[in-house]
Amino acid sequence: MKTLLGGFTILLFGLFSLGQASTSNSSDPIVVKFVAPPYPRAAKDQRMMGTTVSEISVGTDGSVRDVQTIRAHPVFASPVRDALKQWRFRAGNQEYRLEMTVSFEFDDACEGTDKHPITAESRVSAEFPNLVHIVTSLPCKEVSTSDRKD
Repeated sequence: MKTLLGGFTILLFGLFSLGQASTSNSSDPIVVKFVAPPYPRAAKDQRMMGTTVSEISVGTDGSVRDVQTIRAHPVFASPVRDALKQWRFRAGNQEYRLEMTVSFEFDDACEGTDKHPITAESRVSAEFPNLVHIVTSLPCKEVSTSDRKD
């Protein structure tokens, strides 16, 4: 299933069940609502990459009570904080504090042909509940044969 979300094409099929089953243990909270942070336009335009580390507090009702940025470049901090505040976890008997790492990576690869370039997209993968990885690119530009220097 593909979902278009704020200019991002995100493949979510099986993401929750597969990601959590392989990396979580019985004491980890279960993510029931995931919101991916967008790759900030300013960072994308400058081909910036970075990693943020945040601490999130989860209440017994599963809502995110607080998000504290531990380490982040300012361009990434706000989008990550805003996305994490929207996450929801399965309600439980105790509150949790989790450290969340979100990495932003730029991919310069350009595939396709001159006449049919591939458009830009961002790919999101996650290992719940502690890691989100976002890879983005810029659209490939069509090059006419007269502009090429072969």
